[in-house]
Parts: sequence; structure tokens; C-alpha cells
Amino acid sequence: PMVDIMGRPVMEYIIELLKNAGIVDIAITLMYMPQAITEYFGDGAKFGVRLSYYIENTPLGSAGSVKNAQEFLDDTFIIISGDSLTDINISHAIGFHCNKNAEVTIVLKNVENPLEYGIVITDSDGRIIRFLEKPGWSEVFSDTANTGIYILNPSALDLIPQNTRYDFSKDLYPKMLAHGHRMFGYTASGYWCDIGDLQAYKQCHFDILDKKVSIQTGCAENNGIYSRQDITIQPDTTITGPCYIGNDVEISNGVKILPYSVIGNECRICEGASIKKSIVLNKVTIGKSAQLRGTILDNGTHIGAHSIVLENSVIGEKTYVGDMCEIKNNIKIWPQKNIENETTVNDNLIWGDNFGRKLFDENGISGEVNVDITPEFASRLGAAFGAVNKNTKIAISYSGEGALDMLCNAFISGLLSSGATVYDFGESLLPITRRAIPFHGLNAGMHIMLSQSNNKMGLSLTFLNNMGSNLSRADERKTEMLFMREDFMRCTPDNIMKVIKLYDYKYYYMREILNEMNKPLPVKIMLEGCGIAKELLNELGVSFVSSESKGVISAVIDDYVEKLILVDECGRTVTRTTYSALAAKIAIENGNNIVVSPLNSSDVIDKIASKYNAGVIRCKTAKADMMESMQKHNPMQFRLMFDAVYAIAKVCDTIVKDKVSLHEMVDEIPETFIVEKEVDCDAGKKGKVMRSIANLAQQGKYNKIELEEGVKIINNDGWVLIIPHAQKAACKIISEGISEEYANELCDIYTERVIEFSRND
Repeated sequence: PMVDIMGRPVMEYIIELLKNAGIVDIAITLMYMPQAITEYFGDGAKFGVRLSYYIENTPLGSAGSVKNAQEFLDDTFIIISGDSLTDINISHAIGFHCNKNAEVTIVLKNVENPLEYGIVITDSDGRIIRFLEKPGWSEVFSDTANTGIYILNPSALDLIPQNTRYDFSKDLYPKMLAHGHRMFGYTASGYWCDIGDLQAYKQCHFDILDKKVSIQTGCAENNGIYSRQDITIQPDTTITGPCYIGNDVEISNGVKILPYSVIGNECRICEGASIKKSIVLNKVTIGKSAQLRGTILDNGTHIGAHSIVLENSVIGEKTYVGDMCEIKNNIKIWPQKNIENETTVNDNLIWGDNFGRKLFDENGISGEVNVDITPEFASRLGAAFGAVNKNTKIAISYSGEGALDMLCNAFISGLLSSGATVYDFGESLLPITRRAIPFHGLNAGMHIMLSQSNNKMGLSLTFLNNMGSNLSRADERKTEMLFMREDFMRCTPDNIMKVIKLYDYKYYYMREILNEMNKPLPVKIMLEGCGIAKELLNELGVSFVSSESKGVISAVIDDYVEKLILVDECGRTVTRTTYSALAAKIAIENGNNIVVSPLNSSDVIDKIASKYNAGVIRCKTAKADMMESMQKHNPMQFRLMFDAVYAIAKVCDTIVKDKVSLHEMVDEIPETFIVEKEVDCDAGKKGKVMRSIANLAQQGKYNKIELEEGVKIINNDGWVLIIPHAQKAACKIISEGISEEYANELCDIYTERVIEFSRND
């Protein structure tokens, strides 16, 4: 009822229709968000009527809600929906009702497509002899639709039960017809539109512009251009009627407002924008050179520069669409969403606050099953990934239960549609699939992992290259671009390849590790997670204890089976920094003369390498960059860092081979003091913040400044690295110092500088 039609709620037109027919005492039945209506219409005085409100606490149906207002209805009365638009002559309908001495009169209208309405057939005198609610074509016996406008005598209310859900069309009218009550149908001329869907909402605007309905819009009209007040129109603007422009609208140079465009109040239309056959509600901003084609934009929407919004799309209230976006045909975007720049939206957006062209995070793609990641999403993503790796061999594996069959099959379908040959490794672990890809000479892979938290089923998709490492950001972007644009070719039917099942590779994987280790390994350990790790260690002669105890190593393997968390025999947790140094040391001692050190790693790795005369290769901090560099320069370091099954076996092997305890191994690693923080920073200011920090650093007295990734500032006592966060509106600050106090001091200094630079305009 409160939906806006050319600057007024549709219900206001209905109240005006009743007033013009001499009906000024009006009851309004309400349930959903009644305050929106009561606050707008009040007691009706400013509309020249007297309004009463009857609010339902539970749904009572169309007839039950009227029964709820029975105290108001002591004479013949009319019922009319607040969400329809009509100019039917109500007085004529009431006159018909009285002349026929009817108990009920249903106002009818001839329509082209009766399937969406109740249909009615009358005899030659207008008496109803049959009706049917929303028939199929095989059931259609008339084109006269029930408009939902009824005229009733008060006696009809006695047939409606009190405080019970009861409908006119389904309950009351069939009962009255069966018992021979005087029911008539009045076939009206004039305009009537039931605004039951978005297409009808759009069409009723076009009908007003075409003057098919006789209503008072309350605005001026000149050559088909309906307009209100305080409109600012710059030169070189094209406005072609029929169209409507509301109050306080600003229209910039080069704008084209084409036929059947409706622009609400307080809208801003920027230079070069083009609008055609679109309904734009209030306080909407249309960016430079944006194009709207047959869309509906709700209140407070922002459309960025050079964006395109296509036919039959709907964008919900206060949604922000960035620059250079494309909203495809028939897309529905729910309220208060944020669409990032250069994003193509192909699917309805219901859940989540943000949507962008960046699908990937550090571990791949993640989301909730059947909410973020649906079978349709999975199939399209599989096709896009297959298209990036044309006519190649791609692995797929999974770990978890439940919805995986459905989603695996959807991914496989998408991959096959691109012409890829799929190697299905079935239920597996991510490190096993990483190892299998180069072993079988495959070109790429995908691992699907299911997880459950807070009663939600989550899904994580990890995409792998031909070496089993995570995809580079460049390859992620290619996949994202094809996925968003759906700009990929499907293969011809004769090029659809087979699915090859390889469910037994894990046994080769285990045998490979067993062959590398010494046997037996008389180590006691408490291990959490990963049955394959337990099976492997058992074959190596490792013995297990069921609870933590002094003198026993404890180990936890994460869900991805990548990270190994160790607690030594003295009960000390081995930090990730210390473990990274330990992994580098083990790799060097096993004959690898180069180690990889990411820019955010401790200098202790350099000290260990120097002790063994080994070289150090620097790499960026992203997981994919670390993997690629380690695969190339030190494969054992890669496995120690990203394969927890191999890592726990190798740690146990080192303990036995070197005749040391884990706590002795850890004690050999120099003490490190690293601090990490995340600082909020507006996404649009991250570049400016980094430039300001780099400029400041270059003016200072430091031994060295590195700009390979972010800004790394180095002096004799430590270093600090500032990096823009890839997924969040934030910056990461990592510092290392000769003491914990100095590391914290460095981190605090640059935290303040990020905050300061992000505030400055």
C-alpha cells in the first residue's frame, strides 16, 4: 500500500477514489508494519476523510480481517485493496448493488490473461453462477476477473467466524453461493491494475504516462513530461516524454532521460547518464555515464559511474553499486548490499553484505552451502575454471560429508562442459591432492572441504596449479573474470571428456612418506585430528597416548591438514614463527642449501641459513607466493609448511635420527619477538596511506627500505612491515625487534601513523 507511484503511495490514490465517490468514513485493516501507514495517513483529515485502523495480531485472512472491523460496519460497505490502482466508477458499482438488492456484489474486469486472478461467470441478469480462484488454462471459463473490490451488506459478516482465518474467495463466497445467497457481479469499465508483482508495478507507471488511467498525479505536464518543483536541469540534456521527474531532482550535462522513465524525489543524475523505461525511486544517485534499461531502483540506491543496469532487474533500498559494474537481466538485489567496482552480477543477491569481482580469499573461495555456494554457482565456477585451463586434465577431491556429492557433481558438470578431463580422487586430504597433481601430470586441481559451525554448513574451495600449489593471484583473476562475465565457451558435445576415478592415490602418498623415514620411530605423541596421520605414524612405530602428559609431544593438525601445531615435552606451545624457523633448519640439515623466507618472516631464518652457509630467497607474504617459491627452491620446506601429515612424520624422524627431544630442537632456535596487528583503514585510502608511509620512511634515517610488498622499514634493532589487507578495509602491521618491548613500540608507532594518514584528506 505504501509503494511509491509518481511521488505518492498507491493507497493515497485509493483514498482519493473513495473520497470522490462520497465515501469519507474509511476503516483500514493492517498487520505488517502498520506504523508506516498510520504515521503517513494519520486520522485522514489532510486527505479530506476520516480514518479508523484495525490491526491484526495474527493473520485473519481477507474476510477475517473485515470481521475484525465489524463494529465499524453498520450499513452497506465497500471493500477495496490498498495495493491496486484503479479509476473504476465506485458510485456506479454501488448503484448496481442497490438496484439488484444484492447481498454481495463483486466488481469484475475483463482481462487478457485471467490465470493470475479469480474468475467469475454471471447469468444475463448479472447473478454469479460460478467462480474459480486462479485457474489453469484448461479450467478457464471466462475472462472476467475478480478485482477484489466488493460491496457487501452487513448481514454477510454474520457468516464469518470470529478470530478465525477466513477468506472471501476461498471460504465465504463458495459458502454463500452454495446456499443461494444473492451474489452479483458488476463488470466495470475503466482502468484496474493489481500491483501484485514487479512487472505490474512497472506497467502501472507506463499506463499513467500513457494516460490510460484517470488519476490526479498533482504535478504539471508539458508534452508528456510530468514534473514537480525545484528541478535543476543543465544545458545539453535530452528529456523525451512520456516521463516523470519528481521534486528537487538535479540533472547534469549530457543526461538522456528517455521515454517511460520515472525519476523520484531528490535524485541526482550525473553527467552523461542515460535512463530508459526505468523506475527510479527517491534519493537515488546515478553516476557519470551510467545506463539504466528497464530496471527498478529502490530508495537511496547508488549506481556508480559507467555502470549498466539491464532489463527486469531490481535493486533494493540503500544498495551501493560501484563503478563500471554490470547488473544483468532479471537480477534481483536485496536491500543494503555493496557491489564492488567492476563487478558483473549474474545471480540474485540475497545474503551477505558485500559482493564483488573478487571471489578468492587466501585459502580459495568459501561460503555457506546452498546460500553462497549453490549447485548453479558451483557449475558455473567449474566451467570458468575449466575455461582458464583449456582442454586440460583437472583433479577434483573432497573432505567432509553431507552436501558434497551434490556440489562435487555440480563442479564436475561445469568442468566437463568446458572440455576438461576430470580426475576424481574422491574423498581425500588437501596435501594428498597437492601431491597427486604433479605425480599424474595434471594441469590443475580443486579440493572441496566441508565444515560445520554455528549450525551452518560451510564450504571451502581450494584451487591448485600444475604443481599442487595455490593459484597465483593472476590465475585467480582470470577465473573471477570469466565467472563474473560468463565469458567462456562451452565445448561441443563430441568434445565432452570422461571422468577418471583415482580413489587409491592416498596409499601411494603414504608409501612415499614411509619410504623416506627411518623405522622404527620410538616416539610417544598425543595427536589430535587426521586419521591418515595416525595410520602413518602407527606404521612408523610411533606410539600414542590419550592425554597430555609431561615428557610427551602433543600435536594438533588443522582442518586443511596444512598447519602442524606442536607442544613440546615441557608443555610449551611452538609458535608459528618458531616452527617456520624449525622447518627451515630441518630442510637445510637434509641437504637443501637454499631456504625461502617471506618478507614477514623472522630474521632468525637468515641466522640459521648463515650458520649452515645456505642461501635465502625472499618471497611475498601471500600463501600462493610462498608455495611457488618453496616448490621451486626447497620442496621439503614446502611440505613441512603445508603438509601436516608429512611434517609430523618428519619431526618424529628428526627426533630419532638426531637423538634429540623436541624441546631441545626448539631451544636451538634463537628467541624471536614478532608482533602483528590489523588497523582499520578505509578501502579507498589504503593506497594513499601506503604512499604517505613510504614518503615518511624515505625521509628518515634507516638502514634499508624495501618496497617489494607493502613498505618494510629496517634498522639495526628490528623492522616493521606495513601491508594493505587484501580482503578487508584494513592494513596489516608486522614488526620484529631485539626485544618484545621494541617490537611492540615499532608496531604502535606505525599503527598511529596508519590511523593518522587514513584520517587526513
